[in-house]
Amino acid sequence: MKKMTLLVTFLVAFSLILSACSTPSSTPAPTSPPAPPAGETTMPTTAPEVTPSESMATGSCPLDVEAGAKISFSGWGDESEQQVYRDTIERFKSVCPDVTVDYIPVPADFQTKLKAQMAGGTAPDVFYVDDQLMNIFAPSGQIMALDDLMAQANVTRNDFIPALMTIFTLDGKTYALPKDWGTLGLIYLPEAFADAGIDEPTADWTWTDMRMAAKAIADKGTYGGFCMGADWARFSPFVTSNGGAFASPDFKTATLDTPAVIQMGTFVDDMFKEGSLVRPADVSAGWCGEAIGKKLVGMTTEGGWMVNFMKTTYPDVVWKAVLIPAGPKTRADVIFTNGIGVNSATKYPKAAAAFLFYATGRANQAEIVKTGFAYSTHPDQADLVVDPNDLAIAKGGLLPDTIVAYWGPNTGKVNDAVSQALDRIFLGDQSVEEAFAQAQAEAQSALGGN
Repeated sequence: MKKMTLLVTFLVAFSLILSACSTPSSTPAPTSPPAPPAGETTMPTTAPEVTPSESMATGSCPLDVEAGAKISFSGWGDESEQQVYRDTIERFKSVCPDVTVDYIPVPADFQTKLKAQMAGGTAPDVFYVDDQLMNIFAPSGQIMALDDLMAQANVTRNDFIPALMTIFTLDGKTYALPKDWGTLGLIYLPEAFADAGIDEPTADWTWTDMRMAAKAIADKGTYGGFCMGADWARFSPFVTSNGGAFASPDFKTATLDTPAVIQMGTFVDDMFKEGSLVRPADVSAGWCGEAIGKKLVGMTTEGGWMVNFMKTTYPDVVWKAVLIPAGPKTRADVIFTNGIGVNSATKYPKAAAAFLFYATGRANQAEIVKTGFAYSTHPDQADLVVDPNDLAIAKGGLLPDTIVAYWGPNTGKVNDAVSQALDRIFLGDQSVEEAFAQAQAEAQSALGGN
């Protein structure tokens, strides 16, 4: 548990760095990995003192809600994530029985569909908010500032890990609350290593160790080696472990054509060319977690959501997790988060906010941690993670060089430029240098507000 306490202190300290780098109008924050399914610092000796919200502690409804309220709630995620929120809704009914919640999961193209619904006046009352949606809906007033209702419910920003709050803040107001956070670990199938006659991964592994093992597994022919798609989130730890990032600390300059990025892009490309790296589609899987569940690959990098996913979808498959591998310069991971916000046009603002406060509150967060889906957003609940695989993954957040995946208001465009560069590399359309030169120009344009 000492390690998990350090995790909290790291995040609290890191939030101070984020705040120092922020502009007055919008404070930087973490972002999220694609569904399915964010430096040096002085470490505080303890996590901040937190007083639990009275309504959350007693199990009463967070707000005096409107009579006969019926609200809709929508988010992305696979079946395991959907079950987490079906269970959340059932628990919410016990504390707010006068509110009916209609759950509308949207597993794919959530952002595109939600923007269309907002334009047409048919958006749900409560919905997931990532950095892209925050930067679209908050300035336009399409999501509700929560501060007044938070005060009524005795919910404060200090209830949450500070680093996770920054993405949801604009002009000093709070537009969403973090629903969870995650990081990445090395996920593997012990049977694939036994089949190849090689030792299983350890917390001391480097990316080179991973590559050698992936090649041995791939060469044996029973399983694919290491699974990774053209995805900025899974590429990020390669870059951070080489001392790089996607943008400068002030979010003004893209850094995708730097040696730190090019070297690790070349590393990944070389693995793909030699056959030790496969994309999910190469092994007929929708994502790399599924490839593990179907026993199609030996390794991948995924987060704590694997615990619940494997438990519910592939309960008979034995899998393990270890700390993210080290790179040429350091060992570093990535942190990401998403939030939940309220549609400003809702007919039932108190009922909608009550559901949001319950879903992100301590009582429900504690239940979510038990599933292994994600880590609590409350610093005083760090010791709730008990699954050994989940703990191994979470340790990536302890690393001093781990970064929050946020590059300013146009984070989504920067990350898209990275993913698209990787896609062009895997397709053989461009060399690593050409792909990231194009990504550099695209990301720089985005950081300039275009």
